[in-house]
Amino acid sequence: MIKRGAFLLVFAIGLSRASYSQEVAGIDPVKAYEMVRIPGVYLVDVRSIAEYVWVGHPDMAHNIPFAFWNEMKQGMDPNTRFLEDLKARFKPGDTLVFICRSGGRSLKAAQAARSAGFPKVLNVTEGFEGELDGQGHRTVGGWKNNGLPYTYKVDPELKYSKSLPEA
Repeated sequence: MIKRGAFLLVFAIGLSRASYSQEVAGIDPVKAYEMVRIPGVYLVDVRSIAEYVWVGHPDMAHNIPFAFWNEMKQGMDPNTRFLEDLKARFKPGDTLVFICRSGGRSLKAAQAARSAGFPKVLNVTEGFEGELDGQGHRTVGGWKNNGLPYTYKVDPELKYSKSLPEA
């Protein structure tokens, strides 16, 4: 395990390189867990509300869906208020670590956040569930498969709450 000071130095160097190149740095779930325990660093779960509730989620993850499940069309609809929802909950100076099922949606969400003025963003490359194994099950990597803490309990402070326009 990396000592906290050394980890923060490595993180700061990596983040500055990512900011300079406009790319989003990737981070594995174990390092992400170490980071989100630091004040000012937040884990943002961009999966749908159903995934967050029924599949489970990291116990400290804020749910802000990048897309919503549409039962009628059996597909996803983008959350057109995603950036507004993000800005309603976080400050531009916060460090945001994005996670989804396996890393794809969270990368897009992190890129959108960076473009909207959140310079300190990271993507959990393996996601919550990880990659598919030879039998088609998500058992390779990921938050859950690394034995990191997760829950099915929904914390009212962390669950999705659509941002409301000010009256």
